[in-house]
Amino acid sequence: MNDAEERLAERLSIDLDRILSTGILIEDLEIEGEGPVVINLACLVDGMSREIHAEGESTIDALANVIRLAAELRLSVAFGQMVGPA
Repeated sequence: MNDAEERLAERLSIDLDRILSTGILIEDLEIEGEGPVVINLACLVDGMSREIHAEGESTIDALANVIRLAAELRLSVAFGQMVGPA
């Protein structure tokens, strides 16, 4: 990660924690393009390594999609914990 991506990862981590009230640890963040923008995020969710791939017409749109996908991922993990292994 370069400096700008590190700062964005820190901010995104704070936003995810505020929105999802959970510990999502960002391991790597890559931003590609200027329009459309692609964001690839490697993270740990409840100790499991996961990847989020989001696209948007701008960085703001792509970040909104990252947050939406992270919420879906968190919900999926929480559901899995409630019902247990199949």
